[in-house]
Amino acid sequence: MAAPVHPYSDYGVALRTLKTARSGLSILLFICVVVQFIGFALLYWTQQPYDAMYPQLTPVPQAIGLDKVANRINEAASQPGVAALQTDWSPRTPDGYRLNVRKQWDLTYLITVPLTQILGLIAVCSMTLLIFITLQVALVAQAPGIAHMTRSLIWMVLLLFMVFPWQIFFSRDFHIPGLLYGYRELLEMVGPFVARNNAAPLYRLQGFMVIARFIFWPVIGMIVMLISAERFRAGIMLAIGHPLQSIMQPRPQPNNPSKPAIPAPNPLR
Repeated sequence: MAAPVHPYSDYGVALRTLKTARSGLSILLFICVVVQFIGFALLYWTQQPYDAMYPQLTPVPQAIGLDKVANRINEAASQPGVAALQTDWSPRTPDGYRLNVRKQWDLTYLITVPLTQILGLIAVCSMTLLIFITLQVALVAQAPGIAHMTRSLIWMVLLLFMVFPWQIFFSRDFHIPGLLYGYRELLEMVGPFVARNNAAPLYRLQGFMVIARFIFWPVIGMIVMLISAERFRAGIMLAIGHPLQSIMQPRPQPNNPSKPAIPAPNPLR
């Protein structure tokens, strides 16, 4: 039977360092999910982000060519008292409508949502790589807990496929989105339910899909992350042993021929 590695050996320090890094990345992913849930809740259940606290869908002018844009700029510059041409970069629905989100809130969402997406994806990819490295270190050290680490790696690979933004690459043919939403997707799904001037009929199934997308799907992802974290913790505990092992076992002595190593006390004497 494989024996646990010493906590102060090279293998023990490496395993504990990998465990700390994985814990920090899991906290980062959890923060990204919580921030995205807060962003969804503010748009779906409150009226603070909207102009005059009245959510509605406003039409957006159709895009024009660059030559027409240049002509309008020249006309505006030649005529005094004419307002400068403004371009709206906010996401909009396919029908040419967008929610009347305030500019400050709109800019905050445009910065925060992509940031949480990239940080969450980096966290999941890094955790998958760290668990794989931990498994390799445990195999080289011939430490126990390999089965738990393998299960943790399988669950983490599943979480990686859940977090991957499939909606960016398969927006039309693949309707299962990633765990972390985008700002355009948020406005397209939330807009018809919060806008008071929406005349299109809404069905219960559509409302359930919105709740499932922005609440149930992230909760399932967090459950998968917790299962992977628990399997990883169990594997590390078996590989390193109980924390009291650092007291019961002596620290490894350097190979110094002038000073012999102190033998370990025999508890059976």
